[in-house]
Amino acid sequence: MNPASALPNPGWGEDTVTIPAVYFEEGRLPGICVVTGAPATSNLRRRFSTTPGWVGCLFFVNWLAWLIALAATRRSASGGLPVCTAVAERVRRLHVASLQLVGLAVGAWVATVPVGISLASLPVVVPSCLALAGVGLLALVGAAVASSREAATLGVRGRVVQDGFGQRWVQLRGVHPAFSRALAIRLGR
Repeated sequence: MNPASALPNPGWGEDTVTIPAVYFEEGRLPGICVVTGAPATSNLRRRFSTTPGWVGCLFFVNWLAWLIALAATRRSASGGLPVCTAVAERVRRLHVASLQLVGLAVGAWVATVPVGISLASLPVVVPSCLALAGVGLLALVGAAVASSREAATLGVRGRVVQDGFGQRWVQLRGVHPAFSRALAIRLGR
């Protein structure tokens, strides 16, 4: 029996592939860049997680029930996506920029306390603390923008599904057609 036939919705197309989660986790993907279709020179570590939609409704009912359901129903898989050097470098740069901006935001917010204490007797304490908090907020917004650009640079979205037999599958959307064809050949489809 072909394991792909066990999936309720195989989800296979030019820009969408469904593979066993074990293949993704063990790095048994073809050496073709998922973004450009060029020969891959490195792997980007990615973690894809999926939670059923009904779990989000529990947030409004009870936070503890939401956290328990979130932990109990989450399906995830971690592995490497094959990419070319240019894509890997761009994603790495955006990731580093986003981490630096988060660090700047945290540093600015932490600095408001000593600045507020040291300038407590001066009339500039409120504007100084507000300026530091504003810098922190702007840095956090910048980090969110850098993170979303990182995701857009990669362009591949993934989700983890489980069939009726308990086997986990990773569905990747937005892959290059050359990657999809190479994977189909590797899986014998």
